[in-house]
Amino acid sequence: MKVYLDCIPCFMRQALEAARWATEDTRKQRTVLDEVAVLIPSLPIDATPIDMGRKIHRVVKEVTRTLDPYREVKRQCNDHALKLSSQFRKRVEGSGDPLLAALKLAAASNVIDFAVTLDFDLNRSIEESLTNDLDLVDYPVLKERLESVEEVLYIGDNAGEIVFDRIVVEQLNRLGKKITFVVRGEPIINDVTIEDASYVGMDKIAKVITSGSDAPGTSLRYCTEEFIDTFNHSKLILAKGQGNFEGLSDEDAPLFFLLKVKCPVVARELNTTLGKIVLRAGE
Repeated sequence: MKVYLDCIPCFMRQALEAARWATEDTRKQRTVLDEVAVLIPSLPIDATPIDMGRKIHRVVKEVTRTLDPYREVKRQCNDHALKLSSQFRKRVEGSGDPLLAALKLAAASNVIDFAVTLDFDLNRSIEESLTNDLDLVDYPVLKERLESVEEVLYIGDNAGEIVFDRIVVEQLNRLGKKITFVVRGEPIINDVTIEDASYVGMDKIAKVITSGSDAPGTSLRYCTEEFIDTFNHSKLILAKGQGNFEGLSDEDAPLFFLLKVKCPVVARELNTTLGKIVLRAGE
């Protein structure tokens, strides 16, 4: 997905929020904004939002000298999700279609996205996802594809929601599928890392690998050759969250995108409405 003009004000908002998260020094916050403002005019016309997101958070880290400003709040999100997971796991397992229920649950938890907002209600998002009409038109396609594959590449997104990704992985395991779960190569916003995967026990039910990327989403231009080789040889890829959609939507690969739409630009790209939970096959 390419950058729209609508993205530019959002870049400045992200820069200010990240700077404030990393430091209380208003002079450093202003320096972050000044440096990001200089970067925007040089952004290539074919850039994706995560290209700019990567640059923004590199500036924040360099100016504030804080390598992982979101580490503590990520742990809090993981802990909160872990407390909720047992009750929602029971609801998934008691539903008529546990895989579908797990996907709805995981997509609803995609509301935990600090690149978009720090103001979210996880419990409410999950409850609404399990009762409201959703944009899951490609679920039958996913079910059909699953019948012909033994392995699934699952590209994770954010801390906290990885707890509910685990419930999806559990259901895929029950269908006899081997899962490789992908995390970021370095801390970036509240995106999942090896540390988060280990903390919630994802490594106990799936093979966990890193993309090698420090971008807030997956763009192959920032990934290791090892990950790219895995990506290119995968027969079914489930990519979670807006950042992964922004970075991978133009790739020719067996992709399915699972996310909660939190941005008008992404809603336009997916031809859906803001707030929808979406499961969509790649083009």
